[in-house]
Amino acid sequence: MDAEGFIAPLLGALQACVSVLLTICYGVAAQRLQLMHKTSIDDIAGLSVKLFLPALIVIHLGEQLHAGNLLNYVPVLVWSFIYTSSSIGFAYIASKGFKLPPWVTPACAFNNTTSLPLLLLQSLESVGSLHPIVRGEDTVPDAIRRAQSYFLVCAVVSKTIGYAAGPRLLEAQTNSDGGQGRRISEAEQSDTEAQHASAAGQDNVNEETSLLPDRAHKAGRQIRSQIKHYGGCVTSCLPKRVKQRLLAPFESPFADVMITCTIVGVILGSVPQLHRAFFNHSDEGGIFNAWLTSSVKNIGQLFTTLQIFIVGGKLGLSFERMRGGSGRIPFRAILTIFLVRLVLWPAISISIIYALAKGTNFLQTDPILWFSMMLMPAGPPALVISGLAELAKIPETEEIEVAKTLTIMYALSPFVCLSITGALKASQAALEARSL
Repeated sequence: MDAEGFIAPLLGALQACVSVLLTICYGVAAQRLQLMHKTSIDDIAGLSVKLFLPALIVIHLGEQLHAGNLLNYVPVLVWSFIYTSSSIGFAYIASKGFKLPPWVTPACAFNNTTSLPLLLLQSLESVGSLHPIVRGEDTVPDAIRRAQSYFLVCAVVSKTIGYAAGPRLLEAQTNSDGGQGRRISEAEQSDTEAQHASAAGQDNVNEETSLLPDRAHKAGRQIRSQIKHYGGCVTSCLPKRVKQRLLAPFESPFADVMITCTIVGVILGSVPQLHRAFFNHSDEGGIFNAWLTSSVKNIGQLFTTLQIFIVGGKLGLSFERMRGGSGRIPFRAILTIFLVRLVLWPAISISIIYALAKGTNFLQTDPILWFSMMLMPAGPPALVISGLAELAKIPETEEIEVAKTLTIMYALSPFVCLSITGALKASQAALEARSL
């Protein structure tokens, strides 16, 4: 590989990463200049996960998924489950082996799977980095939208596992009582990446306050009860502890919303009549496209940039907690998280997906699919760790260490450009090998 062939995509990926980092910095600046306050940041974060993200899931899956490419999403589901579950194992072993604080386990286990990669894809489109793996009549905008749908499926899987396992990662390593474990489980029902401020405990109105009328909220509870009932019948032969963990995601109304929206998107995309009615042009039978679909799309498009901006606002709040210089910089924890999330997993992911794309027919001939799967495990940790740390009532000095770790890891997020470049070149090489 010549140097020019490597440097050009690296510079493009670096520009995309810097663009995302600057968006985070704008959020930090807005909070530091008192343009946003904690309550407004919490409200926007809750609105993003309860309204904007579900709309984005329905639109992207419904628009991109159809009967012809349905098999493309099966490897995404399998890979998302495998890498998320493996991340939990890696994180637990690393935390125990290096005697790291308990909050390092979820920090290594769960990366940012929604706003960061979605905004990175938009930036990659603007710099033109994906042209080498866009083939035939496919276009870069179409490829980007398809990649975003893959990442959203990955996010649903990752968040669902997070709702089931995340609270227990700290619960198993701290001396918390049963009541505290319950509080952590409840807090996990808020946004995985925007949780730490909203879960701080409001008595009357909080992240669990429904946006829907009482009748719709009651219907939602009935649906969850039915799911738990039938799920209990299916899992009745399993040990009680295993059954509780399998059904844990359905305790959360937000997991229900994501799973429901995923199912709705799959149905709208895979049923030809519905796909035509909702996503075709009006003169091609798209009777809902111009008004209903477009309005939902407008809402969904607010999620990506706004959520990254709010990440910056939350980091700005973390700076306030770091004021005064209390709390040391946890170098070992930061190094471990950096190696797992930005070095180890990208290397493993790129190698495995490249081997599957080049030597097997398990993956369809879609380089954007390969590229997306290679990048899914890469990236800084989700902000969930700060919420878990607060609710676990760890010492104040450790809470400040968590804030410093998040700040430093997002400052190091441009290192993802190396993973992007590696995934791009590996996808290009696999495509050339398949063409021989």
